[in-house]
Amino acid sequence: MATEFIQEDLYVGKQILIDSDRLVFNGRDDTIFSSNNLFLFKTGGEFHINASNDTFINTPKIYIGPMTDGQTPNIPAVKSDTLKQLLSDLIGSLRMFFTISYPQTSGLQGPNPGINKTLAQQIIKDLQKVESRLNEMESDKVFIS
Repeated sequence: MATEFIQEDLYVGKQILIDSDRLVFNGRDDTIFSSNNLFLFKTGGEFHINASNDTFINTPKIYIGPMTDGQTPNIPAVKSDTLKQLLSDLIGSLRMFFTISYPQTSGLQGPNPGINKTLAQQIIKDLQKVESRLNEMESDKVFIS
């Protein structure tokens, strides 16, 4: 974290402590909570955000997952549109290779063109199956930019 959280019992300075079994804040139109440095929600149980409409988190970076050995999560999310385009390009190149080049190849020690052609046709079918499923990787609930 960029700012270190100071436990309530160690903090020195102006503060308001409320100790209660339950707190309810209800804004009829809206509710705003604000902080200049750190805003922390802490629970020993579950944390829920419920909304009837979309939820927006507007921040330069989002880290999802626990800190391990003091390290923030460091596996980047995948942009599905970019990944889909890369995989589509790769599948297209492989399909072209297995349609045009591979069936024609045979060496003194390699398989003959007849075997290559049959094998290439099966690989092309498998590539088409993968290509037809590329849209399945897209989430209809989570969007990133």
